[in-house]
Amino acid sequence: MAQEKKLSLPIIDKTVIFEEQNGIVSVEAEFFHKQTSTDIRQWYRTSKDELPIIGRDEDKAHCYDASNNAYLEILPDTRVTHSDKLVHGENFSNTPGKMAVLDYNIKFNTPGRYYVWVRAFSTGAEDNGLHVGLNDTWPEHGQRMQWCKGKKQWTWDSKQRTKEIHCGVPHKIYLDITKAGIHTIQFSMREDGFEFDKFILTNNINFIPVEKGPKVVLAQGKLPASFPEVKMPSYFKTISMALPENRYIAAQEFPVEDTNFYKNGKNWLAINPEKNKEATSTTNFNFESGNYDVVFVGIGENDGKSTFTISINDIEIGSYSPELTERLFEEGKKYNALWKNVSIKKGNKITVKAKVGSDGEEWTRGRWAGIIFAPVGQGETIQNAASTYYQN
Repeated sequence: MAQEKKLSLPIIDKTVIFEEQNGIVSVEAEFFHKQTSTDIRQWYRTSKDELPIIGRDEDKAHCYDASNNAYLEILPDTRVTHSDKLVHGENFSNTPGKMAVLDYNIKFNTPGRYYVWVRAFSTGAEDNGLHVGLNDTWPEHGQRMQWCKGKKQWTWDSKQRTKEIHCGVPHKIYLDITKAGIHTIQFSMREDGFEFDKFILTNNINFIPVEKGPKVVLAQGKLPASFPEVKMPSYFKTISMALPENRYIAAQEFPVEDTNFYKNGKNWLAINPEKNKEATSTTNFNFESGNYDVVFVGIGENDGKSTFTISINDIEIGSYSPELTERLFEEGKKYNALWKNVSIKKGNKITVKAKVGSDGEEWTRGRWAGIIFAPVGQGETIQNAASTYYQN
């Protein structure tokens, strides 16, 4: 239990003070200086090299894409689904300030009303609630922060759950800072299993955070070194190797020269929409002849839907457009296409034609990761393999 206890302790002390500048302040969840009311539930830190094992906790670690490569979670997590018994004062607290309270010292230069945003990772309906308070007070407009959208990914939100609107009302979560100076911002448990990455206080009611939010600014003190980076795994490699009988061609194994494609990172091909709106590349099928389930692994983007057309020896087998995503880009089952029981001979030409899409303001980049040739009847199994961003 020594390791687990360590993961519930602060990694800074109260002399570390964060600073609001120009109406905004941003703080990593793991930079609390004190945790109290921990008899029943506690916040525990997770990072690449730190994984708390505290009773029931069914979901996997979510360090990838976490700001500063670490986050906090309230454990144990005994109410995972709605069918699990709700126990007030144990796995649920509708009264703020009673369980698992975190403290953060912040110097405010500008008094006023500050809207509270929190970046959270929710996997279900029973791990998406939190309370926020100020200087040991828990005002009504800091209670019942709620997340409904953006499941299974790090998601910013600032909504208050009400009796009428369970998924929350915007602009109702805020704290009033009546005078300049150092104030203690606090968060307490509403539901166990809540995963907490970072928070922002802003006096701009129209502010919406993107990606990992603004950088952390200190008024005084020193922060520890950043936690080790958790690199994004190759989703294509993960699902292409899900069955030993699979055959596959990664996108970057296709020719790039004179195709209008370029290599995007280590895993994808893409189109630069400022130069081209279409791209086409062809390579040979060098595996044994036969019938296959063909899985084309595309990438969802947030600025439109690209269109991909796949042909074998210039005969089209299908065309599709990956779904939109709320993220900049995303991989997973719903961004893939499947054609079943396709006959392919060794030496056939496999051609991928991509067209960028648009949301009317920006263009997609026609990103894709590759093609998997699975045994007939196994295409859906490949599609259901664990994804990069979601834990299935």
